[in-house]
Amino acid sequence: MLKEHFTSLGKLEFLYLNSNKLSGVLLKEHFASLGNLKLLDLSYNNFSSVKEQFASLGKLEQLDLSHNNLSGVLLKEHFAGLGNLKVLELSYNSFSSVKEQFASLGKLENLNLSHNIFRGVLLKEHFASLGNLKLLDLSYNKFSGVLFKEDFASLGNLEHLDLSYNNFSDFLLKECSTSLVNLKHLDLSHNKLDSVLVEEHFAGLLNLEYLDLSYNSLRFAIDKKWIPPFRLKVARFRSCLLGPNFPEWLKSQSNIEVLVLSNANLDDIIPDWFWVTFSQASFLQASGNKLHGSLPAQLPINIVRLNLSSNSLSGSLPSELNAPLLEELLLANNQFIGTIPSSICQLTKLKRLDLSGNQLTGDIMQCQKELVPNSTDQFGSDMLSLALNNNDLTGEFPKFLQRSSGLMFLDLSYNRLFGGLPEWLPQKMPHLKILRVRSNMFSGHIPKSLTSLHGLHYLDIAHNKITGSIPWSLSNLKAMMTVVSHDTGDYIYEESIPVITKDQKRDYTFAIYQLLVVLDLSSNSLAEHVPEEITLLIGLTNLNLSNNELTEAIANQIGDLRQLDSLDLSFNEFSGAIPSSLSALTYLSHLNLSYNNLSGAIPSG
Repeated sequence: MLKEHFTSLGKLEFLYLNSNKLSGVLLKEHFASLGNLKLLDLSYNNFSSVKEQFASLGKLEQLDLSHNNLSGVLLKEHFAGLGNLKVLELSYNSFSSVKEQFASLGKLENLNLSHNIFRGVLLKEHFASLGNLKLLDLSYNKFSGVLFKEDFASLGNLEHLDLSYNNFSDFLLKECSTSLVNLKHLDLSHNKLDSVLVEEHFAGLLNLEYLDLSYNSLRFAIDKKWIPPFRLKVARFRSCLLGPNFPEWLKSQSNIEVLVLSNANLDDIIPDWFWVTFSQASFLQASGNKLHGSLPAQLPINIVRLNLSSNSLSGSLPSELNAPLLEELLLANNQFIGTIPSSICQLTKLKRLDLSGNQLTGDIMQCQKELVPNSTDQFGSDMLSLALNNNDLTGEFPKFLQRSSGLMFLDLSYNRLFGGLPEWLPQKMPHLKILRVRSNMFSGHIPKSLTSLHGLHYLDIAHNKITGSIPWSLSNLKAMMTVVSHDTGDYIYEESIPVITKDQKRDYTFAIYQLLVVLDLSSNSLAEHVPEEITLLIGLTNLNLSNNELTEAIANQIGDLRQLDSLDLSFNEFSGAIPSSLSALTYLSHLNLSYNNLSGAIPSG
């Protein structure tokens, strides 16, 4: 019993019991003798309910009950004796509703109710007595309805308001903003807000620094001459309708460090002032629009993440990429031309580079001049994902990737690369999960060392000039041998990625992409029989060996590949009967065995 342990600790002021396996019901007698307690941390346990008030803890200032299994309805009686409480943490539980106001918590400054299952409409009575509240976090719940001015009338000291990930249908910001003059942080993202925003909506938000309206159906109708009363540091408007013209009012927001304008219906040239105003920004994202124009000669010096993918940008890449902090450079699916500048080798912090889907030509960068033995501060050493596919690049397999020990995603497909696939792949890139080099001019044999890539679940070397036989040791690709979902780790893409399956090119989001288990060796010059051991790769969803010179019978164990959605063995020299075990492939939606020497009856079942 908790009570028995604390009876003699009457002078205790700080009690931390977090991150244990404590369980059961919290009762008032558990802490009856701890009248001087100022902080009580019971987070990260397994408590199931609060049965009575903490009546004896009148001096308590901080109470943390987050990350438990608490559920039910919050009642004012639960906190009736906590008149000095300043911080109340109830996040990551399963509370479902607030029945009454927090009448006794007049000194409360921080209230966190996020990550519960609260539902219904917020009422002004819920927070009427919380005049000192500075932080209110109701995110990740199921609140709904319209937010009115009177809901926040008593919260004049509020600085941080997070209502994200709920079902609010409207927020009368024009009326509410005058009650929120001290607000610095406002997050309304991931709701169902559907309205037109004009200048008056923001008139009272004089101290606003953080604004996130992403993933709503909000439309901006703001005069381009408007100068906001605030100076934002973080502005996120993903999936809002800001366009078609580029929002001129952002010109005054030179304090911005993070700006997200993705999928914002922008169809305009990027203005020159954009790169001047945001010269000190660390995160700029405007992907999924119709922006055109060219990149500046110099990127922002402090930029860490730049994402302008899926626009209509053109011209050459900047010749001088002097951005020493840059970790992500995502310029995919634009119309850039010319060569990849050698200055890219100076970007030693780069973790993600995506230049795919452009019209880049010339030699693929090798970045060999900058090679410093045993140094971790060089181009490629921090690389997690690299996508240069769908360009017109030439040269051999990039040697700088020998430094990329953490690389998980590599796509060099649809270029004119040549030479052999290096044997050092598993030794230098042991964490590789996806390897796509299709539609190049690679030659030689399939490296037997590939079988040491235990995390590889997507291997596509189709449409090259690979010769020899299929090594039986491919059956050692452990990630293809089990039916599991694959963790994307740090290489998640927000954009969709093209995948060839069922003879069709499809664009998959990366969340789907990383669930595919693919072995595509098609359209090469592979000969001899297919090793039976390939049928040990029971996690395969797509197997394509078409357009080769493969012979002998199709192994009857092919029926063991129960996860197959697509199987293509066409245009080979297979002979004998069609295996009866194919009838066991109940997930199969695409089967192509045409143009072989198969005979006998077609299996039924």
